[in-house]
Amino acid sequence: MLHASIDGNVWTLGHILTNDIGTDSIQPSTGAVEYAMRLAQRDVPLGSLTRAYYLGQSMLVRRGIDAVDQLQLEDKDLQMNLVRLVTDVTHNYIDWILQYVTDVHVAEQQRWWTARAVTNAAAVMKVLRGEAISAAGFEAKTKYSLEQNHVAFIAWLEFGTPDTEDQQRIDQLLRRMASIVHSSKPPLITASDRSTAWAWAAMPSAEVSPEVLHRLSAFAASADARNVRVAMGAPGSGVAGFRRSHEQAAKARLVALGAQRYREERLVAFGDPDVGFLSLIMHDTKSALIWTREVLGDVALPGESNAALRETLATFYASGENVSKTAELLGLHRNTVRQRVGRFEEGRGTKRTNGLEISLALRLFELLGDGS
Repeated sequence: MLHASIDGNVWTLGHILTNDIGTDSIQPSTGAVEYAMRLAQRDVPLGSLTRAYYLGQSMLVRRGIDAVDQLQLEDKDLQMNLVRLVTDVTHNYIDWILQYVTDVHVAEQQRWWTARAVTNAAAVMKVLRGEAISAAGFEAKTKYSLEQNHVAFIAWLEFGTPDTEDQQRIDQLLRRMASIVHSSKPPLITASDRSTAWAWAAMPSAEVSPEVLHRLSAFAASADARNVRVAMGAPGSGVAGFRRSHEQAAKARLVALGAQRYREERLVAFGDPDVGFLSLIMHDTKSALIWTREVLGDVALPGESNAALRETLATFYASGENVSKTAELLGLHRNTVRQRVGRFEEGRGTKRTNGLEISLALRLFELLGDGS
């Protein structure tokens, strides 16, 4: 198709130059249009097609100038006018054909993305529901193998009404993330709704290294990922790993949407110990917040004094209720630690003091906030 596109464009330009035809009277060659469609179907970016046309323009103008030079015209004004003609006609044609094939590429990419998402969704849902589907049949429909290591992603738009450009941005972001985890093949992407996509990327190993996770987080926070947030599962193997990683990504998304600690994070990974912990209570955060306030009492109220008291208590119970160690870690006097702990225990009245329970309540308060 590339050769057909080049052939069609060169012949069309030859006819324009030979017969003095305006661009408003021509039609694009079938090869040029079909090639733009094929690139869109294979997720080759529009920029690559544009660059190819400009390279072709440069080569054709050079050949045109060489052809004029070989005429050995004695009239230098005529020679210069011929060079201008070749250059202007080629430039105008490239400008016209690029506008045409750009529209073709964008329209086909959207049509192909939608059709592929629908096809993928049916096969994916069968696997997630545990229905019988052969690995070979799944791969034939989706071009993605279930018999490998996977890591699942869920990406969604944070603000605004989604359009074609937003959907393409999510698609491109997920492909970039697949490359960061060293996936050797394109990821499997399916649309959950107009603003949310599910994806799986093949993994060369059964774990995500801290370096790779750092690169993923940095990319998610970059300008390229604007208005898109991502939740990520842990790697898994085979059909079970395919399901489990997606379940974890879904739980990480709940944490990203509901926990104060993660509201500003662009990438939330289930592998973070706090995410796994929080996912256990995200379906009933209201009850968790009520329990936290009951355990902590007035310490859960806003204010710098209560914030300092929560920090002291967290360090005190984490260090085995050791006053000296707490004072050393926080740079406080031991009497200050005793006074703060004593004030907290006094405020609890007759309630039994359980260090583990208080530590858990403090951690939940730090991660969930006050529910506002």
